[in-house]
Amino acid sequence: MAAAGGWIDVSRPVRDETAVWPGDPPWRYRLASAIARGDVVNVGEVSGTTHAGTHADAPYHVDDGGASIEMLDLDAFVGPAIVVDVAAGDGDIDREEIEAGLASAGSGMPERLLLRTGCDWSAGFPVRCRGIAPRAAAWFAERGLRLIGTDAPSVDAFESKTLDAHRALAVAGVATLESLALAGIAPGRYELVALPLRWVGADAAPVRAALRRIGT
Repeated sequence: MAAAGGWIDVSRPVRDETAVWPGDPPWRYRLASAIARGDVVNVGEVSGTTHAGTHADAPYHVDDGGASIEMLDLDAFVGPAIVVDVAAGDGDIDREEIEAGLASAGSGMPERLLLRTGCDWSAGFPVRCRGIAPRAAAWFAERGLRLIGTDAPSVDAFESKTLDAHRALAVAGVATLESLALAGIAPGRYELVALPLRWVGADAAPVRAALRRIGT
């Protein structure tokens, strides 16, 4: 739903019940100080995986020598973006689907591309979402893409053990957003704001992602 100014929140709410990647530490919020317990103020304490909810990955996520989240160029996370619907396909998302979606939008490769895969989060953590084909990830960089986003929990398929798309994007310097809330978002042109928190040394960080439609 669009808020004042036309901005649409496309980040997933994070709470204790938020589904996280199997094996990751669950996200938790507790009051370290509480007015109800006689303290002067409420002060929260949080713990859990850096990949809970909508988040940005850093190259450090898949490479010990890669940049951590605070080192990334913020310009990649703010600016015009195109939403492409690839929900009707099957298997890894390859360049032909992206080219067809961009052609429908009357666009060449944008600097920021958001993929609406139709990933269903209604029953908890989704394990059957579509990932990005590694060759498509390399092609993105060749075409000048600065950021790729997906409504899936990963740019790789759930069953991937090598995370080839993650690695190809990291090597190419393409920023990644994962677990976007794109259900109901029409394909087309938008303004994107999705700045990651400045967590020094971290492999990922949460974002408050928002879109505003450009044109009709």
